[in-house]
Amino acid sequence: MIFKFEKMKTTLPVSILVLLFATNIFANRSNLLLPEPIQPLSKVAYPMEYYADQANLWQLETVKNTMNPDAWLNYFRAARYANILSRDGQPAFDLPAIVTSIPTALTNTFEYQFIRFLNANWDERRFEYLLKAHEIAPQRTEVYHDLVTYYETKGEQSQALFYLEKLFEAGDFPAELLAWNYNLLASVEPDAILLTYGDNDTYPLWVLQSARGIRKDVKVLNINLLLMDDYREKALKELGIAKVDLNPSEEYKEKCLKVLKQITASTVKPVYVANTMPEPLRQALGDSLYLTGLAFCYAPVAFDNLALLKNNYENRFLLDYLRVDFSPDSVSSVLSSMNLQYLPAFILLHQHYEASGEKFKAANLEPIMRRVAKEGGREAELENYLASYSKSSGVLESTISVRGLDKGLKKIHGAQGLYAFDTEVTNGQYEAFLMDLVKNRAYDLLETCKAPRTDWRSLLPEQYKNLPDSEVFKNANPDDPQAPIVNISHEAAEQYCAWITKVYNASNDKKKAFRKVRFRLPSEAEWELAAKAGRKDVPYPWGGYFIRNSKGCFLANYDVQKEEPCKDCPSANTGRPDDGGFFPVKVDSYFPNDFGLYNVSGNVAEMIDQPGVTKGGSWNEIPYYGQITSHNTYTSPQPFIGFRVFMEVVE
Repeated sequence: MIFKFEKMKTTLPVSILVLLFATNIFANRSNLLLPEPIQPLSKVAYPMEYYADQANLWQLETVKNTMNPDAWLNYFRAARYANILSRDGQPAFDLPAIVTSIPTALTNTFEYQFIRFLNANWDERRFEYLLKAHEIAPQRTEVYHDLVTYYETKGEQSQALFYLEKLFEAGDFPAELLAWNYNLLASVEPDAILLTYGDNDTYPLWVLQSARGIRKDVKVLNINLLLMDDYREKALKELGIAKVDLNPSEEYKEKCLKVLKQITASTVKPVYVANTMPEPLRQALGDSLYLTGLAFCYAPVAFDNLALLKNNYENRFLLDYLRVDFSPDSVSSVLSSMNLQYLPAFILLHQHYEASGEKFKAANLEPIMRRVAKEGGREAELENYLASYSKSSGVLESTISVRGLDKGLKKIHGAQGLYAFDTEVTNGQYEAFLMDLVKNRAYDLLETCKAPRTDWRSLLPEQYKNLPDSEVFKNANPDDPQAPIVNISHEAAEQYCAWITKVYNASNDKKKAFRKVRFRLPSEAEWELAAKAGRKDVPYPWGGYFIRNSKGCFLANYDVQKEEPCKDCPSANTGRPDDGGFFPVKVDSYFPNDFGLYNVSGNVAEMIDQPGVTKGGSWNEIPYYGQITSHNTYTSPQPFIGFRVFMEVVE
């Protein structure tokens, strides 16, 4: 899909947006040598080469066993998708020839009848094959989507609802896809007509409406189904719109435009077009489309779409699933592509927040934008857009020192333009960030980013609870300004990074090291690169294989209760293993690694860009988790989890 956001009554950097949405997201799997079951394009999409390779592999399976119906179905599906994705429009496979090659003995199989249905394209007689396939194997879920279509076109709503429920029960609609469609419905006014385009922006909507009772006031019409005479005539009649006669000789685009124009010109209901609708079709509606979220409102007279968009985003959208990594399942590539549809709306909102002085709302939006762009493969283009605002947008008020940010950075050799702070973020540094939020009255963000205090003594092992504070906190109280910040969420860490990015880039200090940068959490690979500090095949950041030095002293802050006490350590007379702290100690404790990074292993576990995953181990974890290649998982903020900020140079 190619998107161009023209004439939306709000200025957009079109050159950036065209790049942002120029391609779908595909996984590279063209080098596989084994045949794989072919999933519908609505679930997962790979390059044309993948399907061509798979078609050839499945053809070999049909040669090995001509009576294998599953091989024939996968062969046909792969060949069909290779043709659909052909770059020059020329089919790579002769589909009718494949159908005629299937042995007649397989005529009464589900697979044969389903292949005949798929091969019939838009011939309305194809449903005869579909119903026959379902009759042969009613438990096969592959046909449920098409059965919904069939009963929708026939006006048999109860049967359509039955198969929508079946699809939902079969787990055919991941929660993320339903959330996306929920937000599409939330983008439109009451009693609106919503024109959709494909499977993933239609069937989930019907599930939400019919099977779950959500926004049943919205009439969802799929533009491709409207090209079918029976369905179009019934749907338009229900809406009081005059019928549209389509000439079979007309081009596909001409038919679609004819239907679109008739609907928009002949109803008093609000009309919306899902932003999954291809740009050439939307373009035919001229300057009358206004973005309101995941849909465009058709309005011949200009109106304040930004107010509607802002309300939808702030009060109606489901957004939690955009703040975390998308599920690593078969739908992820398609869902990532669909989530890119958020970016036009988010960019408009970001511009509005910046222009209206709502800096923290803009900062709060940026991590979501980045996650969507990263998952969709458009991260670089988005960063260029965000960087264009940093210089001019400024910060309302900040006490954070730009030179102080420069001072703590260490070069990560082996990665172009990548730096990391030498220590984990401290209580003092994080407190300065929270004070910025207070000064700028960003109370909603303050609520998100606050860090609850910890009752540290309650976490002591039972045998140590009577120790005096001088023993428990001998190497710094965990609440000390130089101790690492803990007990914050992944989102809070991202907001901290977004804020110091804004502070740095908006600064006019001519002595700052770089013009434009981006502070962020590292990927797991980047974190490990920084931890190794140029060494190879070493388990710990100090380059050794052991957690003690030659005198038996611990080299990091771990949970060492099960370790033998150090005989030469100052605490040897206590009879307990002592690595320097029961809890977090100051962030520059112990020796740094060869890049100058302190406590990469131990002290507090460090968040990475993947929510729920930490690296480096902590005072509360055994040394195993302090190894460079180890990681641990979590589900909520913890007193043993903090973060280290990485920085990439933008300019």
